[in-house]
Amino acid sequence: MAILDDLDRERAVVVGHDWGSIVAWQMPLLHPDRVVATVGMSVPFLPRGPMPTVELMRQMFADGFFYIVYFQDEGVADAELAADPARTMRRFLAGPKPNEFTDAERVTLVAKGDAGFTDRLPEPRAGLPDWLSQAELDHYVAEFTRTGFTGGLNWYRNLDRNWHLTEAQAGAHITCPTMFLTGSLDPVASFASVEPGLAFLDDHRGNVVVEGAGHWVQQERPEEVNAALLEFLYDVTERKIP
Repeated sequence: MAILDDLDRERAVVVGHDWGSIVAWQMPLLHPDRVVATVGMSVPFLPRGPMPTVELMRQMFADGFFYIVYFQDEGVADAELAADPARTMRRFLAGPKPNEFTDAERVTLVAKGDAGFTDRLPEPRAGLPDWLSQAELDHYVAEFTRTGFTGGLNWYRNLDRNWHLTEAQAGAHITCPTMFLTGSLDPVASFASVEPGLAFLDDHRGNVVVEGAGHWVQQERPEEVNAALLEFLYDVTERKIP
């Protein structure tokens, strides 16, 4: 809202990835008059659950490790991730995709135990992927060394508060045109299915799955992502693709 006001624009197409996707999905629910259309990437539209989000996750993953639940204890994940930002960001950004995990790595990721989040993530198999340069990784490392990880982790710690604040949106539909885009190897799909939210999207223009791409789909496959976004933008603005 503040960005639109600062740019002196009444309406916009809102596009977001991961946490940005969650924000993007909320925009047409909270401010439908300011949104032309919405695109969510990686995280589909998730209807408001029957109980606070973290409480529900604690029940769903009671028998194992789940990173969002682990992130809830203030100071714990903050210290673990900040102990070695280079290791954290290298594993988080450049580690193997789910289909590349060994059986032992797959078990380690979800097993109960005292290990933190970064310890459960494998190292990259053969250096950095071609879409991530060392200079780019170094920039991430420098910034998180400077700031720590608490700011990002606090988004996870606000999930239950957001659930309570959005009571008025329970059962609400998004009426503007929408699209969902993800990579076929995005691990988010293992616990956040697109199907439950489709009934709440009144003008859904489809789901785009980029084959072979993981969670960082817009960085891994920028040409395919941009082509899909442009096609959607021309469709919702009723313009012809040049």
